[in-house]
Amino acid sequence: MASTTFERRNKPTSDRPVPLDSVAPDLSGVIRPGDTLVWGQGAAEPITLTHALVAQRQELSNNGQDRLSIFLGVLKGETLKAEYVDTFRYFGLGGLGDTSKLSRQGVVETMPIRLSTLPALFNSGHLHADVVFIQLSEPNADGMCSTGLLADFMRETIRAARTVVAEINPHVPFTYGDTLVPLSDIDYVVHTDVPLLEWPAGTPSPEASAVARNVAELIPDGATLQLGIGAIPEALCAALTDRRDLGIHSGMIGDTVVDLIEAGVVTNARKPIDTGVTTTGLAFGTERLVKWAHQNKALGVRSLEHTHSPAVLAQFPDLWAINSAIEMDLTGQVNAEMMGDKYAGGVGGQVDFTQAAMSSERGRSVIAFPATAAKGKLSRIVSRIATGIVTTPRSNADLFVTEYGVADLRAATIEQRIERLVAIAHPDHRDALLRGVS
Repeated sequence: MASTTFERRNKPTSDRPVPLDSVAPDLSGVIRPGDTLVWGQGAAEPITLTHALVAQRQELSNNGQDRLSIFLGVLKGETLKAEYVDTFRYFGLGGLGDTSKLSRQGVVETMPIRLSTLPALFNSGHLHADVVFIQLSEPNADGMCSTGLLADFMRETIRAARTVVAEINPHVPFTYGDTLVPLSDIDYVVHTDVPLLEWPAGTPSPEASAVARNVAELIPDGATLQLGIGAIPEALCAALTDRRDLGIHSGMIGDTVVDLIEAGVVTNARKPIDTGVTTTGLAFGTERLVKWAHQNKALGVRSLEHTHSPAVLAQFPDLWAINSAIEMDLTGQVNAEMMGDKYAGGVGGQVDFTQAAMSSERGRSVIAFPATAAKGKLSRIVSRIATGIVTTPRSNADLFVTEYGVADLRAATIEQRIERLVAIAHPDHRDALLRGVS
């Protein structure tokens, strides 16, 4: 597929980036006290650079007098810790991935925003990055590197950054889409040879597998799917092996999507745009996914301006958005952010894709989740959301799926919604739910 470059505004003064030590890069000439930093998330974290930042955080922040602001998306791993707030200020999208560990400790300032809004926020300067760390593949013959498994919001941050520092790593696959970065756009470079962070697929619980089977029964041949990674999306991929000509247009994919592609289930043949191409903003899995992605023109790693754009999503007549919930109430309001008084999730792309799927001619929005939490003690379907925090409003309610069935809330009254949602709650909690609304 065609690829685009990042078109940086603040061009370096030299055509060649300044090399830094590959073992312990000195960041004192790169980062200024009080700077805001952004780096590639998930498997795209440039860990040599981020580990160097942590090791030098006292000096770089004037011993905490001018803390460095760190923008967080989907973290994976243990690079950042709560005790580093003496020198770092954490802010970002909530509790996505391992960021939830920091969020639950109360050290992350959260922006409850839709992912589709991030490009405009960075382009307008409402959000900014002084310094961007980016992990890149080795350059090709034209001097172009690839961001590999991530595009997401990196293009917008690189365009306007004062300083861009690249970690070039031979383990990073060369991918196509919104991924190409010329060496002439890099200020500093460190060459490393370290394994990428991984997110292997787990073994779904019996409950997650049952939810996935119920979802799979709904999805028709030829549908274009948005699904992420985690227990239910992974179980869903295993339950879709008898479908044909499915497409993928998603914010994130993992190893199990490769299973469907290699089985001939996902062909992307019926997609009206990106035909024949699996589209994602972030790929996060194991070495198997990395090898499949390398120089694969049937994979498009695209920016948020493409993956989450309402104008792009409106072009899919068969868009099925598969998302999850921490809890939901009996009127159809979804909480995908809060677990008690702690931030454990995020808005992410749920609202973007839910709205798009409901507007799609033959598409549907599916919120799928196990009926209980805490080993069955807590119902995820509740009479009222205690925190009052609503991620997806009840006006966007469509299909809700648990291991106990499917509740179709289209054109349903409040009274009908209560009846249908109680029917897919765990039997042990149904009476209490009815008492809660009586």
